[in-house]
Amino acid sequence: MEKELIAFEDVRQLAQKMHNAGLRELEWRGADWSVRLRYPSGKTMAEPPPLPPLAAETRPLSVCSPMPGRLLLSHPSHGEAFVSEGQHIAPNDILALVQVGPLYLPVRSPVAGTLKNLVAPAGSRLEYGSEIALLLPTDAASAKL
Repeated sequence: MEKELIAFEDVRQLAQKMHNAGLRELEWRGADWSVRLRYPSGKTMAEPPPLPPLAAETRPLSVCSPMPGRLLLSHPSHGEAFVSEGQHIAPNDILALVQVGPLYLPVRSPVAGTLKNLVAPAGSRLEYGSEIALLLPTDAASAKL
């Protein structure tokens, strides 16, 4: 003879219906089990006060290599560096190039901010995901990327 079982989802639905109906206590019995649900009498617990807004954190955002290759901080035909430390950066500004064979892939800024520092030196060999630069985003929402 199989025992009649109660599913947890049934208990959850029953508790919700009980709450919506304003019932404070309910007992449900089967052949081999029983469930008693009680809501506290009187007022339910008050909502906790909202947390104060967090101070805008300016955590550095890592900019990483899109592919393995060699890091170039300036274009080979121009001597001037793309960016320098402390410079304000707009979204999609080119920070560096990654040379993969004859190709030059741009490394772009994902957000607006200030270039904190260049982590990898010019000419260094990079792997996929190697950190190239650290940016300080201008808004806190961008820091969560």
